[in-house]
Amino acid sequence: MALEALFRCLMNKQDIQAALDVALSSGEIDPRDAGLATELSYGYLRYKKRIEYVLSRFLKDPSKLTPKMRLAIGVAAYEILFLDKVPAYASVDWAVEFSKSKPGARLAGLFNAVLRRVSELGDTAHDPDFFRKDASLPEFLSRWYSCPQWLVDLWWREYGEKDATQYLEAQLKAPALGFNLYGHPEAEELYGEIAGWPEIIDIEGMSFALPAGTSFEGEPDPPMSRQSFAARQAVEALDPETWNSPIWDACAGRGGKTRILLEKDMSVFASDPHRGRLAALQRELPDVETFVANAATDSPPKKPGSILLDLPCSGLGVLSRRPDTKWKRKPHDLADLTRLQTEILQNAYDHLLPGGEIAIITCTLNPEENEGLIEKFVSAHPKVSVKKEWTTPPNSPLNEFFYATLLKVN
Repeated sequence: MALEALFRCLMNKQDIQAALDVALSSGEIDPRDAGLATELSYGYLRYKKRIEYVLSRFLKDPSKLTPKMRLAIGVAAYEILFLDKVPAYASVDWAVEFSKSKPGARLAGLFNAVLRRVSELGDTAHDPDFFRKDASLPEFLSRWYSCPQWLVDLWWREYGEKDATQYLEAQLKAPALGFNLYGHPEAEELYGEIAGWPEIIDIEGMSFALPAGTSFEGEPDPPMSRQSFAARQAVEALDPETWNSPIWDACAGRGGKTRILLEKDMSVFASDPHRGRLAALQRELPDVETFVANAATDSPPKKPGSILLDLPCSGLGVLSRRPDTKWKRKPHDLADLTRLQTEILQNAYDHLLPGGEIAIITCTLNPEENEGLIEKFVSAHPKVSVKKEWTTPPNSPLNEFFYATLLKVN
């Protein structure tokens, strides 16, 4: 299942969670198996480049393997290197058996030899010096932090060594578990219970942040609404209680930020170009007025006093949650996204009531999509000024990073 999901993700460009959902829908799956398939998929994507370097020390030409065979030996190597509860011999065994599924390739001996060598590395495979061999500093950083070279260079150049290192370390970890209890029928009871847990990272309103991997015994029905706590922080940083009503959530998605505004008794209506996302929002928040709209070109049914823009972006701030993004994004994508962001900003400006505000949030670490975008927009619009600006601190324990700014339109 993990191999199927990874193949769909890396070869067919599906989002990893969507690919996993397909793979896990094939029948009755033991929750433990589903959990392992998820760990293998996300873990491999987080450490893909480090794993490929380890394998390259024992494979003369990995490119001669078919994509599925490269994935198989890579996932087996991930198990050996990072999953202590899976015996190395078991990883070698399933990978060797899988290699036999390509008739005539005669890969069983190769898989057996290479993976046994990987298992013999022990702590060496987790020593940074192992990855420094014949490498410049940028090459070493790319190997060790399992990131494309262009992304390492971007962060190093734009944020400096200290902050860039913290961003690189964070994207190798799983994100904090976040959820919002607003609207849940057992909200008060659950709030009182969860607020007392010693492992709580943070609480804001009806939202909680817990360490990655926290599990619940007997989660209530309906389940709690999962939501990035770092995204909540970004909204809170812009003082939403002070925004003029009604608020148009113009890139609403499944309604995570709409939920926060409702929790604060704000008047809000929401739109998104994707009907499936809006349908999910309506199921969760049936009282919210919704409509299908492209935030870059369409008009709202009424003039908003404020507009919330959760802008489409490169997603480089949430690689802990979406590790496949770093293997799919290319440098030229960033310029295309800033053009779209500018169009959405302009459309919002054109439909805002006088004296209103535009709240902008991105989940990326790229100044051109954040500070640079806002600077250019403000310089082109004399009536617009920056009222507030905020970014997730580089040392955040949440392992996700957002940028937020509030524009005042006079």
